[in-house]
Amino acid sequence: MRYPVVVHNIEYAGFGAIAPDLPHCHCHAETLDATLQKMAEKIFQRLDDIQAAGEAPPPCSEIEALRNNPAYAGGIWAMIDVEHEQPIPKSGD
Repeated sequence: MRYPVVVHNIEYAGFGAIAPDLPHCHCHAETLDATLQKMAEKIFQRLDDIQAAGEAPPPCSEIEALRNNPAYAGGIWAMIDVEHEQPIPKSGD
């Protein structure tokens, strides 16, 4: 799965990132590289939380569909590629 991420340069404070498809999935770091690495970790963590709640992960949006949202204006877009394991369905006894 490839989740889009928008990163904003925060003057004098590094970078902040949001994964629009994953509620409550955001982070902050000093450099762009560190922000993207931390964002990948946050995405994995959020997917684990969703899986633990017994829910399916949300579908990944296309960046072009998100670019028109004014909340993301001026951001740098990236795709975070995750290979998250799906839960193995329990067989009935």
